[in-house]
Amino acid sequence: MKKISLTLLIVCISITFLLNFAMPEFAGKMKDNISSMNILYSYSVTKSFSEQTQETIEMASVPSGKAETRSADFRSDVKLEGTPLNIRSVVKESLNKPHAYKAKEKLTGPEKGFSYRKYYLTKNYDKGRYTVNRTNKITGKEKVYVGTYYEPSTQDPIVKWSRDEK
Repeated sequence: MKKISLTLLIVCISITFLLNFAMPEFAGKMKDNISSMNILYSYSVTKSFSEQTQETIEMASVPSGKAETRSADFRSDVKLEGTPLNIRSVVKESLNKPHAYKAKEKLTGPEKGFSYRKYYLTKNYDKGRYTVNRTNKITGKEKVYVGTYYEPSTQDPIVKWSRDEK
């Protein structure tokens, strides 16, 4: 087992040397791929949903009889709590991808009887706990990480709505 571990270490060092010194033109292209190759560790991620949370943003308030053109550029990203930097990318890979909302739209005020119309955007997130089991490929030693995740909901990650007020 120790001979295999030493051989694997020598191979990893050789690859790093080749990419950084012998073939530097490939180093930049391969940098992101090498970090995701997980040469030393293997990871197992499990997640458990607990609830849906929301973040509502008021986009505009338009008075009765008026109209406005607004540009909107919002994004719902993954949020992690209690996550060490060394496993952030591993956890993010197992979660829903960020969701973007971009639009340029005409917003109108309400019908008579109301003073203004407020426009809102609600970001829906699925909240839960994750567990990451990290195993060292050479020694077999395991380490467990736990934390909280918020990922954009798969159904209606971003909802636009309005409400007329007096």
